[in-house]
Amino acid sequence: MHGTTFAWKGRTFLRAQVPIGDNAGKTFTIAQPLAGRYQIAGFFASGGMGLILEGVDQRTGGRVAIKAILNYEVGPYARVRDLEGFANQLRLPRKTLEMERRILVLLRNAGCNAVPHPNEFVFDANPQLAGPWATEDGGSWPFDDAEMLEAEPYLVMEAVPGQSLEEVLRAQPGRRLPEARALRIFLQVVDVLAALHQPMPMRAGMTWQLVYQDLKPSNLLLSDQDRVTVLDLGGCQLANLDSGQKLLPGAATAGYCPPECEQPYTLLTPATDVYTVGSNLFQVLTGRSPLEFVSSNLAKNQPRAVRLDTSLLEGACRPELRQTIERCLSPDPHRRFADAQALRLELERIQAISET
Repeated sequence: MHGTTFAWKGRTFLRAQVPIGDNAGKTFTIAQPLAGRYQIAGFFASGGMGLILEGVDQRTGGRVAIKAILNYEVGPYARVRDLEGFANQLRLPRKTLEMERRILVLLRNAGCNAVPHPNEFVFDANPQLAGPWATEDGGSWPFDDAEMLEAEPYLVMEAVPGQSLEEVLRAQPGRRLPEARALRIFLQVVDVLAALHQPMPMRAGMTWQLVYQDLKPSNLLLSDQDRVTVLDLGGCQLANLDSGQKLLPGAATAGYCPPECEQPYTLLTPATDVYTVGSNLFQVLTGRSPLEFVSSNLAKNQPRAVRLDTSLLEGACRPELRQTIERCLSPDPHRRFADAQALRLELERIQAISET
C-alpha cells in the first residue's frame, strides 16, 4: 500500500495516511509485518476511531482484515506533560477493541455468520504514540511508557470480499435501491441485530445486552448475491441488565441515530437499533442520506437526531413499508417496534405480500 517505511528499535514500520472517508488524511503507523506474521497489503476502510487494513498471513498465505485504533484523544495531555492522563486515554479504546473481539466470538458461537470471524487478537508496538509531542511551553515531550507503547492491540479477522453498502449506493441510479433488494438486505441486518439483542448470561449478577446503535451503509458489507456482513461492532453499547449499568457506551452517527443517543447517560434499548434500521431504509429507498439533514457545523460522530422527511418515500416503496419505516423513526422509543425480532416479523410480512 502507499506509504513510507521507517525503522524503530530495530524493526520496520509502515507510516501511511487514510486515503478516503471520514478520516481521510489522518496518519497511522503499523509494524510491517504485524506481530511478525501479518504483512500489510492495503487499506480497506476507516470510520469513527477505527481503521481496517487488508493483510496477508505469512504462515498460511491467506488474506485477513486487521482492525486497529486510529485515533487517541491524547493531545491535551501531551501538551501539559501529563503522563498518567495520556496513558489513561489509551485504555478505553483498547478495552473496546478487545471487547469487540469477544462480541464477535459470542455471535459466531451463537450461529450468527453475518459478522466477521475473529481469527486472533495480537499486540505490537505503536511508535506513533512516542512523539515527541508539542507542549504548551513551546517545547516537546516524549511518551516513554515502554509497556504501553508495546501493547497496541490489533483484531485480526477473516477477509470478507465485497463492497460496503455505501459504495454500492454510490454506483446506483439516484443512489437508491428497489424495494425488493432493500428488504432482502435489511432482513439479514435485522437477523444480526436480533442476535445482538438476546440477553447473554455471563456470571452471577451479570447479564449482557448489546445495542449496535451505529448502523449505517459504510458498516454493511455486501458480497455475492447481496450476502451481508455487519462490520464495526466496536460501536456497540454494552449493558449489564442485572444492574442497569452501561459497561461500554459505544458510538453513534449523527442523522442515523435516535434522540435518546444524544443523552450520554441514557441506557439505550433495542428500540434504538429499530430506529437506525428505519433511517438506513429511508436512505436506500430515497437516495437521501440522513447526513444531508444534519447541521453542517456538527461532527458526524457527535450523536444528534434529525427529522427525516418521510414524504420522500412516496413512490419509492409501497405504503405498508413506508408506514413501517415511519414507525421505526418515531422519536419516542416506546412507539417503535420493541426490538429487531419484532421488526423482522413485520418486514417478512411485507416481503411476503410483495412476492404474492
